Amino acid sequence: MLSTLIPRMHRGPLVRTALVAGLVLPSAAHAGCVWSDLVDEEARVAAVTSSSGRVHFVEDDVLVHGCPNDSAACRERAFVLPGDVVLAGPTQGAYTCAGYAGAKGFATIGWLPSAALTALPQAQQAPQDWAGHWIAPEQDITVTSDAAGLLAVDGEATWGMGDPWRRKNGGVHVGVLSGKVRPANGAIAFSTGANDETLPYEAGDEFDCRVRMVRRGPYLLARDNNNCGGANVTFSGFYVRAK
Repeated sequence: MLSTLIPRMHRGPLVRTALVAGLVLPSAAHAGCVWSDLVDEEARVAAVTSSSGRVHFVEDDVLVHGCPNDSAACRERAFVLPGDVVLAGPTQGAYTCAGYAGAKGFATIGWLPSAALTALPQAQQAPQDWAGHWIAPEQDITVTSDAAGLLAVDGEATWGMGDPWRRKNGGVHVGVLSGKVRPANGAIAFSTGANDETLPYEAGDEFDCRVRMVRRGPYLLARDNNNCGGANVTFSGFYVRAK
């Protein structure tokens, strides 16, 4: 399995039971909607198909008691538009835990009405290609491929870059990621050993940087073991290709 919070930003109805069956298993007792619900191999992608234009994200009960529901108190300012593609995770009642990242990599995570989403075909969950420059707010991963299909993965991440005081006083923590690997079973996974050599994911020890990645629609999902940099630095999250 793939598991820094991701910043909250943004920007034909479907029969709900069909969406749940095609997307993920429902979770009646699910508590909360957070990044780790989406950076997971069980996550799928769905298209926003509402005929009413903007579809607003909905708050969670953790922040506003009684949510998610369709009341004004639960409605967030952030929204998606018809045609947007979102990551879709667990469901709760009439809502699906979803995440959307815009062109600059800033992400919104929250509940969306399941009826406004259409699950995309399973074929679109598999990686068409890995190569690209992938970005998130404080994370950057570049994947290149050679003629033999070997992937070179290089990344940089920071924590605290958005804090002017940390930038001024050298308090920004950094991390790096590097490895050469072949995709297997729809994923790439590796560890970086003590001498910076690439090891199989399972061969890394608890102190090595270990990371696993999958593709879902337009997104690259990554999950590390929090040992790929300084304190609080992580590559875990979902990324979009830089334009």
